Amino acid sequence: MVLLNSPYCKIILNEPLRLANWWANIPSISFSIVALYITALNLLSDISSTSIAPILSAHELRCVRGERCLFDGVGFSLSAGQCLHLLGSNGSGKTSLLRIIAGINRPQSGDVQWRASSIFDDPANRLKYFSAVAYLGHKDGLKDELTATENLSFYRRLENASNQTLIDQDLARMGILEHAEISANKLSFGQRRRLAFARLLHADFRLWILDEPFTGVDIQGRTLIEQICNQHLASGGIIILTNHQSLATSLFAQHIKQLRL
Repeated sequence: MVLLNSPYCKIILNEPLRLANWWANIPSISFSIVALYITALNLLSDISSTSIAPILSAHELRCVRGERCLFDGVGFSLSAGQCLHLLGSNGSGKTSLLRIIAGINRPQSGDVQWRASSIFDDPANRLKYFSAVAYLGHKDGLKDELTATENLSFYRRLENASNQTLIDQDLARMGILEHAEISANKLSFGQRRRLAFARLLHADFRLWILDEPFTGVDIQGRTLIEQICNQHLASGGIIILTNHQSLATSLFAQHIKQLRL
C-alpha cells in the first residue's frame, strides 16, 4: 500500500528497510534544506540592501532669508529610481531648498550628502557631485543669440559629448526639430522649455533637479516630459522637482515620494 507518493519519494509499508533508511536520512536532508534557505535569505538581503542604499540624502537643513526662517530640520534620502516631489505654498522655500541641494547655496545648518559624503565639506566629492547633477531652474540657461542646434551643441561640447546626429535626434524627440535653425530668442516659452529639456537627453547626469518643469508647456509637452522623467527613473536616475499640482496620475507616479515644506 502506498502511503506517500510524490516525484521525490515513495514509502511502501511492506518494505521496512527502505522506510528505515529514508527516515534516518531526514535530519541530514532537513539540515541541508535549512542551510540552503538561510544562504538564499542572506543573499537576498545583501542584494536588497545594496539596491535601496541611499545615494542622496539631506540632514537637518535650515535656511534663513533675512530675518525669516524658511525651513528647519528638513531631511530626506533618495535611492536609485526615486523622485522627490517638493510641495509648499509660494514663499515656503522650495526653490531655496533646490539651490541648497544643487550645491549653489549653503544652508545655515545641516548637510547634503552624495554617496554618504558631504557635498559642502568634501572638495573631491563636491566635484564628483557636480558632474552628476543637472539643474533646470526657472531660467532655461539658453543663449538667446544661438539657434536651437547651436545651444545644444554648445552644452554638449562642454560635456565632451557633441554629436550632430544625437542633437538632431534629441530635437526631434522634443518636437522642435523644425525649429532647429531658429534663434532661441524667437522661440515660444514652451519651445524654449523643450529645448532646455533636450539638454538632459544623452547626458550622463544621475540627478535631475527641476524647478517647476511643467510650467509653460502644453499637454503634449507635459506628457513628453513625463515620459522622459519616467525613463530616467527606470534606468536608476534620481529626480527632485517642485510642482504645485499633484503628480499622482503622472507617468512616473510609482517612483514619487513627497516632502512638504
